Amino acid sequence: MKKILIIGSQGMLGQSLVKILSRDSSIPVVTAARYGADYNFDFLDDTSLCECIESINPDVVINAAAIVSLQHCESESGMAYAVNTKLPGRLAELCHELGCYFIHISTDHYYCHDWDKKHLETDKITIRNEYARTKYLGEQLVALHAQNLIVRTNIVGYRNNSLKPTFLEWCIQAFNRDEEMTLFDDFYTSSIYTDQLCIVLKDLLQIRPEGIVNIASSTVSNKEDFILALAKKIKGKEPRYKIGKVNQLLGVPRADSLGLDVSKIEDLVGYRMPDLEKVIYDIELDYKRMGY
Repeated sequence: MKKILIIGSQGMLGQSLVKILSRDSSIPVVTAARYGADYNFDFLDDTSLCECIESINPDVVINAAAIVSLQHCESESGMAYAVNTKLPGRLAELCHELGCYFIHISTDHYYCHDWDKKHLETDKITIRNEYARTKYLGEQLVALHAQNLIVRTNIVGYRNNSLKPTFLEWCIQAFNRDEEMTLFDDFYTSSIYTDQLCIVLKDLLQIRPEGIVNIASSTVSNKEDFILALAKKIKGKEPRYKIGKVNQLLGVPRADSLGLDVSKIEDLVGYRMPDLEKVIYDIELDYKRMGY
Protein backbone atom coordinates (compact mmCIF):
# COMPACT_ATOMS: atom_id res chain seq x y z
CA MET A 1 0.00 0.00 0.00
CA LYS A 2 1.35 3.40 -0.99
CA LYS A 3 -0.61 5.91 1.09
CA ILE A 4 -4.05 6.41 2.58
CA LEU A 5 -5.41 9.94 2.31
CA ILE A 6 -8.06 10.90 4.86
CA ILE A 7 -10.27 13.81 3.80
CA GLY A 8 -11.72 15.55 6.86
CA SER A 9 -9.11 14.28 9.31
CA GLN A 10 -9.99 16.76 12.08
CA GLY A 11 -13.61 15.67 12.42
CA MET A 12 -15.00 13.05 14.79
CA LEU A 13 -14.55 10.16 12.38
CA GLY A 14 -11.38 11.56 10.83
CA GLN A 15 -9.62 11.61 14.19
CA SER A 16 -10.55 7.98 14.82
CA LEU A 17 -9.37 6.97 11.35
CA VAL A 18 -5.97 8.55 11.95
CA LYS A 19 -5.69 6.87 15.36
CA ILE A 20 -6.68 3.37 14.22
CA LEU A 21 -4.85 3.30 10.89
CA SER A 22 -1.67 4.83 12.33
CA ARG A 23 -1.32 1.94 14.75
CA ASP A 24 -0.09 -0.13 11.79
CA SER A 25 3.33 1.16 10.81
CA SER A 26 2.98 -0.44 7.38
CA ILE A 27 0.12 1.93 6.51
CA PRO A 28 1.32 5.46 5.64
CA VAL A 29 -1.49 7.89 6.54
CA VAL A 30 -1.75 11.38 5.05
CA THR A 31 -4.31 13.84 6.38
CA ALA A 32 -6.24 16.70 4.78
CA ALA A 33 -8.46 19.24 6.55
CA ARG A 34 -9.05 22.97 6.80
CA TYR A 35 -6.50 23.12 9.61
CA GLY A 36 -4.23 20.90 11.70
CA ALA A 37 -3.47 18.37 8.95
CA ASP A 38 -0.65 17.49 6.58
CA TYR A 39 -2.54 19.35 3.83
CA ASN A 40 -4.68 22.32 4.90
CA PHE A 41 -7.11 23.86 2.40
CA ASP A 42 -10.76 24.39 1.51
CA PHE A 43 -12.04 21.15 -0.02
CA LEU A 44 -14.34 23.15 -2.28
CA ASP A 45 -11.30 24.72 -3.97
CA ASP A 46 -10.97 22.34 -6.88
CA THR A 47 -7.44 23.41 -7.78
CA SER A 48 -6.17 22.75 -4.27
CA LEU A 49 -8.07 19.46 -4.10
CA CYS A 50 -6.57 18.23 -7.37
CA GLU A 51 -3.05 19.34 -6.42
CA CYS A 52 -3.32 17.58 -3.06
CA ILE A 53 -4.45 14.24 -4.46
CA GLU A 54 -2.09 14.30 -7.43
CA SER A 55 0.94 15.16 -5.30
CA ILE A 56 0.16 12.43 -2.75
CA ASN A 57 -0.84 9.83 -5.38
CA PRO A 58 -2.61 7.74 -2.72
CA ASP A 59 -3.56 4.10 -2.93
CA VAL A 60 -6.76 4.75 -0.93
CA VAL A 61 -8.83 7.88 -0.28
CA ILE A 62 -11.37 7.95 2.57
CA ASN A 63 -13.88 10.80 2.62
CA ALA A 64 -14.95 11.64 6.17
CA ALA A 65 -15.92 15.24 5.40
CA ALA A 66 -19.58 16.22 5.60
CA ILE A 67 -22.08 18.71 6.95
CA VAL A 68 -24.14 16.60 9.35
CA SER A 69 -26.22 19.26 11.11
CA LEU A 70 -29.79 18.93 9.86
CA GLN A 71 -30.51 22.59 10.58
CA HIS A 72 -27.34 23.76 8.81
CA CYS A 73 -28.25 21.72 5.74
CA GLU A 74 -31.73 23.31 5.67
CA SER A 75 -30.56 26.88 6.15
CA GLU A 76 -27.46 26.57 3.92
CA SER A 77 -28.68 24.11 1.30
CA GLY A 78 -26.16 25.34 -1.28
CA MET A 79 -23.25 24.67 1.04
CA ALA A 80 -24.71 21.30 2.03
CA TYR A 81 -24.92 20.35 -1.66
CA ALA A 82 -21.33 21.47 -2.24
CA VAL A 83 -19.93 19.43 0.67
CA ASN A 84 -22.24 16.42 0.82
CA THR A 85 -22.85 15.96 -2.91
CA LYS A 86 -20.31 17.67 -5.16
CA LEU A 87 -17.24 16.93 -3.04
CA PRO A 88 -17.68 13.13 -2.90
CA GLY A 89 -18.55 13.13 -6.59
CA ARG A 90 -15.38 15.02 -7.43
CA LEU A 91 -13.28 12.80 -5.19
CA ALA A 92 -14.69 9.69 -6.87
CA GLU A 93 -13.85 11.18 -10.27
CA LEU A 94 -10.26 12.02 -9.26
CA CYS A 95 -9.76 8.59 -7.68
CA HIS A 96 -11.04 6.95 -10.86
CA GLU A 97 -8.55 8.93 -12.94
CA LEU A 98 -5.66 7.92 -10.66
CA GLY A 99 -6.80 4.34 -10.22
CA CYS A 100 -7.07 4.48 -6.43
CA TYR A 101 -9.69 2.95 -4.15
CA PHE A 102 -12.27 5.39 -2.74
CA ILE A 103 -14.32 4.95 0.43
CA HIS A 104 -17.14 7.43 0.97
CA ILE A 105 -18.85 7.67 4.35
CA SER A 106 -22.56 8.24 3.84
CA THR A 107 -25.52 8.13 6.25
CA ASP A 108 -28.43 6.04 7.51
CA HIS A 109 -30.90 8.93 7.50
CA TYR A 110 -33.15 7.30 4.89
CA TYR A 111 -35.85 5.27 6.66
CA CYS A 112 -39.11 6.16 8.38
CA HIS A 113 -41.95 4.74 10.44
CA ASP A 114 -40.85 1.11 10.77
CA TRP A 115 -39.42 1.28 14.29
CA ASP A 116 -36.56 -1.14 14.94
CA LYS A 117 -36.44 -2.74 11.50
CA LYS A 118 -32.96 -3.60 10.20
CA HIS A 119 -32.76 -2.11 6.72
CA LEU A 120 -30.86 -3.78 3.90
CA GLU A 121 -28.68 -1.83 1.49
CA THR A 122 -31.34 -2.47 -1.17
CA ASP A 123 -34.36 -1.28 0.84
CA LYS A 124 -36.39 1.66 -0.41
CA ILE A 125 -35.31 4.99 1.04
CA THR A 126 -37.27 8.10 2.01
CA ILE A 127 -35.84 11.61 1.70
CA ARG A 128 -37.18 13.89 4.43
CA ASN A 129 -34.71 16.79 4.53
CA GLU A 130 -31.78 18.47 2.81
CA TYR A 131 -29.24 16.44 4.75
CA ALA A 132 -30.64 13.17 3.44
CA ARG A 133 -31.12 14.59 -0.06
CA THR A 134 -27.56 15.88 -0.39
CA LYS A 135 -26.04 12.72 1.09
CA TYR A 136 -28.06 10.50 -1.24
CA LEU A 137 -27.14 12.56 -4.29
CA GLY A 138 -23.53 12.24 -3.19
CA GLU A 139 -23.95 8.47 -3.21
CA GLN A 140 -25.31 8.64 -6.75
CA LEU A 141 -22.28 10.56 -8.02
CA VAL A 142 -19.85 8.23 -6.29
CA ALA A 143 -21.61 5.21 -7.78
CA LEU A 144 -20.89 6.47 -11.31
CA HIS A 145 -17.31 5.20 -10.99
CA ALA A 146 -15.73 1.82 -10.24
CA GLN A 147 -13.41 1.02 -7.32
CA ASN A 148 -15.66 2.86 -4.87
CA LEU A 149 -17.29 1.81 -1.60
CA ILE A 150 -20.23 3.71 -0.08
CA VAL A 151 -20.60 3.13 3.66
CA ARG A 152 -23.96 3.72 5.32
CA THR A 153 -23.56 4.07 9.06
CA ASN A 154 -24.52 5.83 12.27
CA ILE A 155 -21.50 6.73 14.37
CA VAL A 156 -20.99 8.07 17.88
CA GLY A 157 -17.66 9.23 19.21
CA TYR A 158 -15.42 11.92 20.63
CA ARG A 159 -14.17 15.03 18.83
CA ASN A 160 -12.37 16.68 21.79
CA ASN A 161 -13.57 20.17 20.89
CA SER A 162 -15.33 21.81 23.81
CA LEU A 163 -16.97 24.38 21.52
CA LYS A 164 -18.53 21.70 19.30
CA PRO A 165 -19.39 18.67 21.44
CA THR A 166 -20.56 15.54 19.69
CA PHE A 167 -23.78 13.76 20.64
CA LEU A 168 -21.75 11.42 22.85
CA GLU A 169 -19.89 14.30 24.51
CA TRP A 170 -23.18 16.15 25.05
CA CYS A 171 -24.56 13.08 26.85
CA ILE A 172 -21.51 12.84 29.11
CA GLN A 173 -21.69 16.56 29.91
CA ALA A 174 -25.35 16.18 30.89
CA PHE A 175 -24.51 13.19 33.11
CA ASN A 176 -21.72 15.10 34.85
CA ARG A 177 -23.86 18.19 35.41
CA ASP A 178 -26.90 16.17 36.50
CA GLU A 179 -28.99 17.94 33.88
CA GLU A 180 -32.44 16.69 32.99
CA MET A 181 -32.37 15.13 29.53
CA THR A 182 -35.11 14.53 26.97
CA LEU A 183 -34.79 10.96 25.70
CA PHE A 184 -36.63 9.88 22.57
CA ASP A 185 -38.28 6.48 22.61
CA ASP A 186 -39.45 6.70 18.98
CA PHE A 187 -36.07 7.31 17.28
CA TYR A 188 -34.16 4.15 16.40
CA THR A 189 -30.54 3.73 15.31
CA SER A 190 -27.87 1.04 15.18
CA SER A 191 -25.07 3.31 16.35
CA ILE A 192 -21.48 2.08 16.24
CA TYR A 193 -18.49 3.64 18.00
CA THR A 194 -16.14 5.46 15.62
CA ASP A 195 -13.11 3.33 16.53
CA GLN A 196 -15.11 0.16 15.83
CA LEU A 197 -16.11 1.44 12.41
CA CYS A 198 -12.48 2.31 11.63
CA ILE A 199 -11.32 -1.19 12.52
CA VAL A 200 -13.84 -2.63 10.06
CA LEU A 201 -12.74 -0.17 7.37
CA LYS A 202 -9.11 -1.19 7.92
CA ASP A 203 -10.05 -4.84 7.40
CA LEU A 204 -11.98 -3.97 4.25
CA LEU A 205 -8.81 -2.53 2.70
CA GLN A 206 -7.62 -6.10 2.25
CA ILE A 207 -10.58 -7.08 0.05
CA ARG A 208 -11.75 -3.74 -1.34
CA PRO A 209 -15.43 -4.42 -2.05
CA GLU A 210 -17.46 -2.06 -4.21
CA GLY A 211 -21.00 -0.72 -4.01
CA ILE A 212 -22.98 0.05 -0.84
CA VAL A 213 -22.48 -1.61 2.53
CA ASN A 214 -24.00 -1.00 5.98
CA ILE A 215 -21.49 -0.85 8.83
CA ALA A 216 -23.23 -0.49 12.17
CA SER A 217 -24.02 -2.12 15.47
CA SER A 218 -25.88 -5.41 15.27
CA THR A 219 -28.36 -3.96 17.79
CA VAL A 220 -31.11 -1.52 16.85
CA SER A 221 -32.07 0.56 19.88
CA ASN A 222 -34.00 3.74 20.50
CA LYS A 223 -32.21 6.78 21.91
CA GLU A 224 -33.74 6.27 25.34
CA ASP A 225 -32.28 2.77 25.66
CA PHE A 226 -28.89 3.85 24.25
CA ILE A 227 -28.47 6.79 26.63
CA LEU A 228 -29.67 4.85 29.66
CA ALA A 229 -27.20 2.05 28.89
CA LEU A 230 -24.43 4.63 28.45
CA ALA A 231 -25.25 6.36 31.75
CA LYS A 232 -25.39 3.09 33.66
CA LYS A 233 -21.98 2.03 32.31
CA ILE A 234 -20.23 5.36 32.80
CA LYS A 235 -21.91 6.79 35.90
CA GLY A 236 -23.47 3.70 37.46
CA LYS A 237 -26.94 5.24 37.56
CA GLU A 238 -29.71 6.62 35.40
CA PRO A 239 -29.68 10.33 34.50
CA ARG A 240 -32.56 12.63 35.25
CA TYR A 241 -34.77 12.51 32.17
CA LYS A 242 -38.16 12.81 30.58
CA ILE A 243 -39.50 11.04 27.51
CA GLY A 244 -39.85 12.97 24.25
CA LYS A 245 -41.12 12.17 20.77
CA VAL A 246 -38.83 12.96 17.87
CA ASN A 247 -41.79 13.11 15.49
CA GLN A 248 -43.27 15.94 17.55
CA LEU A 249 -40.19 18.13 17.19
CA LEU A 250 -40.72 21.32 15.24
CA GLY A 251 -38.37 22.40 12.49
CA VAL A 252 -36.54 19.98 10.24
CA PRO A 253 -38.44 16.77 9.35
CA ARG A 254 -36.47 13.72 10.44
CA ALA A 255 -36.18 10.08 9.54
CA ASP A 256 -36.87 8.04 12.67
CA SER A 257 -36.15 4.36 11.92
CA LEU A 258 -32.45 4.22 11.06
CA GLY A 259 -31.65 0.62 11.93
CA LEU A 260 -29.26 -1.12 9.51
CA ASP A 261 -28.93 -4.78 8.60
CA VAL A 262 -25.27 -5.77 8.92
CA SER A 263 -25.37 -9.27 7.43
CA LYS A 264 -23.54 -8.15 4.26
CA ILE A 265 -20.57 -6.62 6.10
CA GLU A 266 -20.39 -9.60 8.46
CA ASP A 267 -20.15 -11.92 5.45
CA LEU A 268 -17.43 -9.74 3.91
CA VAL A 269 -15.15 -9.53 6.96
CA GLY A 270 -16.04 -12.88 8.54
CA TYR A 271 -16.98 -11.66 12.03
CA ARG A 272 -19.90 -10.18 13.92
CA MET A 273 -20.52 -6.47 14.27
CA PRO A 274 -20.55 -5.18 17.86
CA ASP A 275 -23.84 -5.24 19.74
CA LEU A 276 -25.05 -2.42 21.98
CA GLU A 277 -23.21 -3.80 25.01
CA LYS A 278 -19.89 -3.89 23.13
CA VAL A 279 -20.42 -0.38 21.71
CA ILE A 280 -21.00 1.02 25.20
CA TYR A 281 -18.07 -0.97 26.63
CA ASP A 282 -15.60 0.48 24.11
CA ILE A 283 -16.93 3.99 24.63
CA GLU A 284 -16.34 3.63 28.39
CA LEU A 285 -12.75 2.47 27.85
CA ASP A 286 -11.91 5.69 26.04
CA TYR A 287 -13.94 7.70 28.54
CA LYS A 288 -11.64 6.44 31.30
CA ARG A 289 -8.51 6.83 29.22
CA MET A 290 -9.26 10.45 28.33
CA GLY A 291 -10.28 11.36 31.88
CA TYR A 292 -13.64 12.97 31.10
